[in-house]
Amino acid sequence: MNVALITPYFPDERTLDSGIANHYQLLAQNLAAAGHHIVVVHVRPSYEHEQDTFSKHSPASQITVLTFKVRVPAIINRLFKNQWAIVDMVLKLRCMLVTAGAIRGIIKEYHIQIIETSSYFSLCYFLSHKKIRIPLVVRVSTTFSQMLTGHYPFKSRGMDLIAAMEIAFIKKSRQLITHAKSHAIELEKLYGLDARSFRIIAHGISIPTLKTRSGSDVTRVKVLYVGRLEYRKGTDVLLSAIPLVLQQCPHVFFELIGNDPGNQNQREFEQKNETDILARVSFRGRIDLTSLTNAYQSCDIFVAPSRYESFGLIFIEAMSFAKPAIGCAVGGVPDIIIDHYNGLFARPGDAQNLADMVIRLAKNESLRKVMGSNARKTVEERFSGKKLAADSIHYYQTLLVNT
Repeated sequence: MNVALITPYFPDERTLDSGIANHYQLLAQNLAAAGHHIVVVHVRPSYEHEQDTFSKHSPASQITVLTFKVRVPAIINRLFKNQWAIVDMVLKLRCMLVTAGAIRGIIKEYHIQIIETSSYFSLCYFLSHKKIRIPLVVRVSTTFSQMLTGHYPFKSRGMDLIAAMEIAFIKKSRQLITHAKSHAIELEKLYGLDARSFRIIAHGISIPTLKTRSGSDVTRVKVLYVGRLEYRKGTDVLLSAIPLVLQQCPHVFFELIGNDPGNQNQREFEQKNETDILARVSFRGRIDLTSLTNAYQSCDIFVAPSRYESFGLIFIEAMSFAKPAIGCAVGGVPDIIIDHYNGLFARPGDAQNLADMVIRLAKNESLRKVMGSNARKTVEERFSGKKLAADSIHYYQTLLVNT
C-alpha cells in the first residue's frame, strides 16, 4: 500500500518535541516496517536563513519525506509589520494552498492510494473540495480551538478564523479518526459532530528497553510528574499534596519536569514550605529527551492529576517503563489507567486524596512492582507503534475496499 501522511509537524532540527510530529514519525516507521511505502508530506513555515522552498530525503527504507517550506509574501510582512497575528494567519492559509497545489502531483508520482492528515491547521482544507478519488483520513486530536481556550493568553480574529476552518474541515470530512471514545464524545459536545463517525485508533509510542535499577536508587522512592505546570494539569493540586506526602514518608522525593512560565509555581511553593520539604522536591523545567528518558527510568511512581486530558500520552510513556501511574478518571485517562491494576485514580482537585494514593504506593514496594508490570503489559498490548500501524492498516484497507 502507498500511503501519504500530510502533517504540519515532523521531527527536524527545529521540531524536537511535538505530539503530532512524533505520532507521524512513529506511524511512518511502523507502516514501513509492515511493508508499505510511505510519503510524508511535511508542510511548514520556512525557517530563518533557509533559501530553498522544498527538500526531499529518505530517513529509512520505504519512507520518503517531502518538506515544503512556506513563506509569507514580502509585501504582507511590510504591510503588517507589527501585526504578527495577521502574518501568522496568512502563513497558515498559504500552507493550505501549497498542500492543495502539490498533492495531485504527489499522488500521481508516488501512486498514492490513501492519505492521512491531522486536522490541526487544516492543511488539507482546500484539498477536500477537490476530487482526488482516494480516501482522505483526518485524525482529530486536540483542536486548535481547544488550544486557544486552554493555552493561549491572547486572542485574535486571525486565530479564530484558523480555528473555525479546522472545525469546518472536520465536519465535511468523511473519514475521521480520533484516539479515544471519550474524545469523540467531547468533540460531539463541543462542535455538534457525531461521535459515532469516528474510528478509534489510539496513539502509540516506541517501547523502550528496560534497565535494571542500580543499588543506590532503591533506598528512596521517587515520584515523577511530567507536563506543563498549569491549572488544567492539576499542578496546584499536586503542589498541595506534596507536603502531605512528605510529612508521612521521609523516604519520598518528588521530581517535577515541565515548563513553568516565570517559575511562578516553583516560587510560590518555595514561599509556602519549609526547608526540609524543599530539599525533597526538584523543579527541573524543560529537559531534553535523553534526560526525560532517564527520569522515567529512575522513578518509582508517576503522577499527573490532570483535570482534563484528551488522551494522556504522558501516562503511556511512564507506564512503558513499568511504572505505576496515578491520575484522575477524566477525559481519555480511563482508557489507559485501570484502577488498582496498573495504577490508581485520585479524585480530581482533591489534594488529600491524591496524597493518600501516593502514600499507598510509596509504602508498598510489592504493589508498585505488580502495578508497574501490569502497566508495561498494557502499553505493549494496546499502545505500541506496531499496534498503531496495524489498526491504521486495517482501517485503510476497509476504506479501499469500499472506494
